[in-house]
Amino acid sequence: MENITNQLQKIESLLPKIDVTNNQVSKASVGWHLEHCLLILNSSLKGLTMTDPKDYKPKFSVKKFVFLNFGLIPRGKIRAPKQFIPLEVPTQESILKLMSLTKERLEAAKNLPEKSFITHPFLGDFDKKTTLRFLWLHTNHHLKIADDILKK
Repeated sequence: MENITNQLQKIESLLPKIDVTNNQVSKASVGWHLEHCLLILNSSLKGLTMTDPKDYKPKFSVKKFVFLNFGLIPRGKIRAPKQFIPLEVPTQESILKLMSLTKERLEAAKNLPEKSFITHPFLGDFDKKTTLRFLWLHTNHHLKIADDILKK
């Protein structure tokens, strides 16, 4: 969880640069990537609280194994589901609001059973530890894109 906490600090540090774009890297702004990460974090952390650990059914998948062990997410190949696409142009206020909620939910996740889980639409069930790894990898992917946007 401390890794995600560090990522949240990085997101906060990028707030002054949310309007920066670089179409050679991404069609979306730095702020879009930050808000997208926070939407995924919030939804997944909330999802952990809404499942019954008795229903957890892990299944092996090569895609899941490669992603979780190597962190490979191809850029521009996977489209975010609609509920994880920022509706408006991200603002510092919208990002800070999501950030606050993320911190609360991350803290609450510490007390959840280890078999609390989410079901990823492509990769299946993730227990709490795997969910946190997924969230770190996903956020890291978008923070790298934000860094590349800012390199222009």
